[in-house]
Amino acid sequence: MHAPASSAKPDTDLVIGIDVGGTFTDVLAIDMASGAVIAAFKLPSTRANPADGAVRGVDRFTERTGRRPRAVFHGTTVGTNALIEKRGGRTALVATRGFRDVLALRRQARPRLYDLQPMVSEPLAPRELRFEVAERTTFDGRIDTELTKEEIARVVAEVAAAGVDAVAVCLLHSYANDRHERALGEALSCRLGATFVTLSSDVCREFREFERTSTTTVNAYIGPSVARYIDTLQERLCERDIPGLSIVKSNGGLTSAPNAKRFPVHLIESGPAAGIIAAAALGRAEGYRNLIAFDMGGTTAKTGVVVDGTPKLSTEFYADRFVDGRNVGGYPIMSPVIDVIEIGAGGGSLARIDQAGVMKVGPESAGAEPGPAAYGRGGERPTVTDAHVVLGHVAADGFGNEDVRIHADRAEAALRQRLAEPLGWSVAQAAWGILRLANANMAEMVRLATLRRGLDPRDFVLVAFGGAGPLHACEIAAEVGIPRVVVPVYPGLFSALGTVLGELRHDLVQTHLRRLSAVEPAELLAAFAGLERRARELIAAETVEHAADWSLEQQVDLRFEGQLFELTVPLGRDGEPTPGLLERGFRARHVETYGYDLPEHTIEVVNLRLVARAQIWRGGHPTMLAQRSGGATRRRRIATADGGRTEVDVIRRADLQPGQVLAGPVIVEDFGATIRVLAGQTATVKLSGVLEIEVANA
Repeated sequence: MHAPASSAKPDTDLVIGIDVGGTFTDVLAIDMASGAVIAAFKLPSTRANPADGAVRGVDRFTERTGRRPRAVFHGTTVGTNALIEKRGGRTALVATRGFRDVLALRRQARPRLYDLQPMVSEPLAPRELRFEVAERTTFDGRIDTELTKEEIARVVAEVAAAGVDAVAVCLLHSYANDRHERALGEALSCRLGATFVTLSSDVCREFREFERTSTTTVNAYIGPSVARYIDTLQERLCERDIPGLSIVKSNGGLTSAPNAKRFPVHLIESGPAAGIIAAAALGRAEGYRNLIAFDMGGTTAKTGVVVDGTPKLSTEFYADRFVDGRNVGGYPIMSPVIDVIEIGAGGGSLARIDQAGVMKVGPESAGAEPGPAAYGRGGERPTVTDAHVVLGHVAADGFGNEDVRIHADRAEAALRQRLAEPLGWSVAQAAWGILRLANANMAEMVRLATLRRGLDPRDFVLVAFGGAGPLHACEIAAEVGIPRVVVPVYPGLFSALGTVLGELRHDLVQTHLRRLSAVEPAELLAAFAGLERRARELIAAETVEHAADWSLEQQVDLRFEGQLFELTVPLGRDGEPTPGLLERGFRARHVETYGYDLPEHTIEVVNLRLVARAQIWRGGHPTMLAQRSGGATRRRRIATADGGRTEVDVIRRADLQPGQVLAGPVIVEDFGATIRVLAGQTATVKLSGVLEIEVANA
């Protein structure tokens, strides 16, 4: 059943951003004309079918306001969950004869070099579902062994008999010539009907056989799950007369439902990317050029870096790399993605005592059901949220969320029975132990994103968001050495805001291995023209109204001959790809990155890239409707780390005035989140409502 349709037509200026997390589904409604957030709320996520929670959020908004949005912008974890939980489709791989076992052979590299009992991620296509065809294309696109009609008929019959849900086709060097893949893909689609068929020449036109095969197989494996989810969500939105649906991609851009279903591998980091996009937009609005985005939700903690106003992108990442905290290799995906580090540390992360009698926190989470013990939904094991409740950091109204009520007695019982009594500690000691472990894990995550990559955290501000991020941000900043913490308005729904602020974006790539000195400008122009034709196909499938004109930016991956890694040189939107221009750009970038040049070394072209963009959001950072509660500053007793108790000021964020300065320790209660300002720290309310905290001893 769905909510009765409103008589109101869709409001052309009204959109809804929805971010589905492991614990909560965040919903934000924004008036695009005024740039104002007009409604915001959180609902428990519906794990069995995440679309239920998303649609429930839309229904709640329309019922309460009588207004109907024209579009929904959505960050989703459906593809990620299908991969992590191994709930993807039964997947076959079709490869060139002799390359059936590329997925299993990987790179012959162990995740942990000296581990005598290594665990390595299992191939998503088991060996009995990996098929070979007699064909051969060389690296420069020449056909060495023709793929015959008889061979196509044979392998199609074998795949059909296997009864699979999805097929990945990855033939040798098809990035240089995709004729064989096209013929095989057409035959498979004709014979298998609704089976999800994906070609490497569509998904990943790059060399490096294992990585390309892995990317294509992941796309096929999660394809059926993602397609079902998007179809269901789109159908239910159409029932409510909401015509538009855009999905956040791993690169932070938005895409239409048809494009998202075709390339689900591009959605693996959909949710985290939205938060980084929102942080970058906040930085541009407030004048912060270098940011560390720190997002702690109910299930995970994530961090990403924004340098000079631009999120850091990676052209390759490993999905599902850590299982129970152990590096198992994961699945390489060659696709532009906002560089995000993620660990299993959220408000719902479970605390336990291991076999050695040592307390551990995460990565297992209580999720939305049953959730932390304090939520009163049947959870009996202690979590990070329960620790905050016991210590007095979190109020009984559950972050102002109407769907959550806090039961402090249940949180205390969980900590006492599962941790305090077995360890011979007080409940407060156990709670502080949970927070210290969680903070240590997250501080190391921030170091991985900065110090381990040559960045000085003292040059950054920490943007704290997510339901639990502002509870921990000041302690983490002090430990890592970050001088300032910034908490946006509505931090608990910041990723939902990021879904609306993204641009329509498609990143296309084509391997083009040549010595730079042998490349003619006309050759590069012809190759870029091919990329542009592919971009136009994707643009034609976009459905978002009122997007500005599309821009196309050319980029080239270059390296010194013999190197294994490339540097990307942008040519701009109207760049002329001449060898001289490329050489100057590459040498300057090499000096900037590595500190030296190799004047006598030959430069090699590796990949050509094309970035297609179109702006949707054209305003500044969204404004929030003032909702003064009229409440006064209160006092609350909290448990301190030394075993004592003290009183701290508690104030609702809605009652703060621009220019107001708060001296820690103080607790600021916001909708969907709680902010802790520690002793010795000061927080200033900026004109925009952003809370800027100066961190002591950073």
